[in-house]
Amino acid sequence: MHLVTSSLFLPSMLPYLTQKSQVVLLRAYFALILAWWITRGFPGLDIQGFLSATSQISSEAKVNNEFLDIVQSAITHPNDHMSKIQRAFAHFSSIYATRPKGYFKDTGLKGAEALDGSLFLRATRLTEEYMNQGTRSFNLEAFPARD
Repeated sequence: MHLVTSSLFLPSMLPYLTQKSQVVLLRAYFALILAWWITRGFPGLDIQGFLSATSQISSEAKVNNEFLDIVQSAITHPNDHMSKIQRAFAHFSSIYATRPKGYFKDTGLKGAEALDGSLFLRATRLTEEYMNQGTRSFNLEAFPARD
């Protein structure tokens, strides 16, 4: 969650840094993301499973702002992280929502060719569903079992 929300600030900081400092910042940020991924037990990115779990969501917008009801309900959610992650997803959706299927195909991720601009709306809906199943915290499934 914090990695997603903190990425919102990268574009606003980069113009004020030298190119060398930009590279250092982005490499350090990426190293931090990798460290979190490693400490979480190297969870796979199941893109097909993600798409299947959100198959009811179309990449074609049906309303002017699909995030309006999401953000409104997140504001009153008992976990204050909910509004932060939903705001970040709404921001990234405003940038990438029009991307066609196949846009992310050259990322090197298995199944990425099936992703389109609905990626962030799908992530938003799954996050909302997960967090509304009671007061949920971090998912520890990726950690190895302790003896």
